[in-house]
Amino acid sequence: MKNNSRFGELGLIVANSHPALGKEVADELGVTPLEVDSKIFPNGELDVRRLCDVSGRDICIFGSLHAGYDTVREIRLICNTIRGCASRVYGVFPFIRDGKSDHVKRFGETVAYKDTAMQISSSGLDVIAIFDQHSSQHPYFYDTTHYRLRTVHHTYLMRILIEYAMANLDQFDSVLALDDGGFKRNKKIAEILKLPVSFIVKERDAASRKIIIEDSKIVGNVTGQRVAAFDDMLQGGGTLEAGAKIARQNGVKEISFFVVHNDFTPATFDRINPLLEDGTIDRIFILETIPLLGKEKWHQNLIGISPAKLIAKVISIIHKEGHMRELFLEL
Repeated sequence: MKNNSRFGELGLIVANSHPALGKEVADELGVTPLEVDSKIFPNGELDVRRLCDVSGRDICIFGSLHAGYDTVREIRLICNTIRGCASRVYGVFPFIRDGKSDHVKRFGETVAYKDTAMQISSSGLDVIAIFDQHSSQHPYFYDTTHYRLRTVHHTYLMRILIEYAMANLDQFDSVLALDDGGFKRNKKIAEILKLPVSFIVKERDAASRKIIIEDSKIVGNVTGQRVAAFDDMLQGGGTLEAGAKIARQNGVKEISFFVVHNDFTPATFDRINPLLEDGTIDRIFILETIPLLGKEKWHQNLIGISPAKLIAKVISIIHKEGHMRELFLEL
């Protein structure tokens, strides 16, 4: 990469939280990742050691801050080894944990995402880039007043999925929002794709809050159509399962899901894979912002699309102090 940054030559450190995607990003940038030894002691504690020289360089730390282990602490420890040596340190994180816990829903609950954001804010990073946050309020949880952190870039990897759908537009007839919360996002995507949009109205049992598939409805005509549904993350799979079954009940011919973050729980495979096998769900496209464990066990119609090229572009823009406006997506 051409060095045209006032912060020196770009150096990329790939945390151990997603080495495969980190290597793809490095290949897109045309750089060799700097060497850092990050492993876990037998007692579960992290052991991080920097083995490279970062003096006078513009250092980007890439990591997926999922819940597989203490990935946030890993980033903080890496920062600790290079602060004072590097010209600048910034972090690019395709996924941030605790996104679902972003506001108090019941008495006694905590806002876990805010705590995670504070840990990242105080790590010693100057700039961060985050992607497809579950709430538009998330970027404002980071403290840019009391720490070195000054800039929080929020961009959308969802762009990759939209572009994929656009390139294969002959395979889809309409867009389906899985609930009222996702309607704004799917409506905007439908406008981009120039397709009609429908949405699911879920009926729930008053006591258990369980979705009643038979009583749920779709506002809009989806009979005989091939629909696409877009969501920011897939966790336990309940939303996708209910959405697929309601869609089939309303005469949908094919249903494909486009999901940014594969934040799977241990139960996700047992819930979703059978639906791919029996055809209730036709395809699920994911960006694998989190390492997909047991990938070989999944049905072939769980399709991974790499976000490496767009992430590399974000890293390059930060390095060159360019503008993110070309990547802005109003969702």
